[in-house]
Amino acid sequence: MTCDETRPLLSALRDGELDAAQKAAVESHLGTCALCRNDLERMADLGDAIRGSRLEAPAHLRQNVVFALRSAAYVEQKQRPIQRKQWSIAAAALLVTGLASAPFIVNARNGQQALATELVSAHERALAGREMDVVSTDRHTVKPWFNGKLPFAPPVVDFAEQGFPLEGGRLDYIGGRPVAALVYTRRLHRIDVFVWPEGSAKPPARSDRNGFHEISWIKNEFVFTCVSDLDPVELNAFVELMRS
Repeated sequence: MTCDETRPLLSALRDGELDAAQKAAVESHLGTCALCRNDLERMADLGDAIRGSRLEAPAHLRQNVVFALRSAAYVEQKQRPIQRKQWSIAAAALLVTGLASAPFIVNARNGQQALATELVSAHERALAGREMDVVSTDRHTVKPWFNGKLPFAPPVVDFAEQGFPLEGGRLDYIGGRPVAALVYTRRLHRIDVFVWPEGSAKPPARSDRNGFHEISWIKNEFVFTCVSDLDPVELNAFVELMRS
């Protein structure tokens, strides 16, 4: 079997839905293909994450379900049997739709938190050694350095006059994609600003990890994430400069 033939059958393999011949063929392919084995492992990890999550419907969804059920009870007293059935079906559909969406909400939040953790780890690695690939306080030097190294041109601004001078930049990898990392300073504190195009995953707006503060926003179709151990008041002031 080829990879294209195997991948559509991985879910059925996990659920025990393949006949003996199909199972043997898929398992034979998995024995020689690391890519398909990785797909099967990721599928298993996702299933475990969903089963391990405590899925609770949002308050507004619960209220809507209660309203729909009460409406069904009222119609049950006043209307014909066929209308009672329609109201009950509508209430059930609302509940099922809300619960079906819950795993995706949980997974999206987990993805945001994982990305936030990865950004802080990148900042910590830079502090431990590789802070910058290009060292310059001139944005006209830093910005062109990224040409050909990234599939986008990151905006680069210097805030030396406001007390946050540009120090340089580097190429980093976050979430399996190349991103620009702009490096600023405030006294003895380093500020990393990670930049990549909007449209892919983005971290939560604010987060604190390992003593570092993380602030993210979107501007001009770019995602920006600022990471530093700088005092939150000063870091907020820097972010406001970036956003303006």
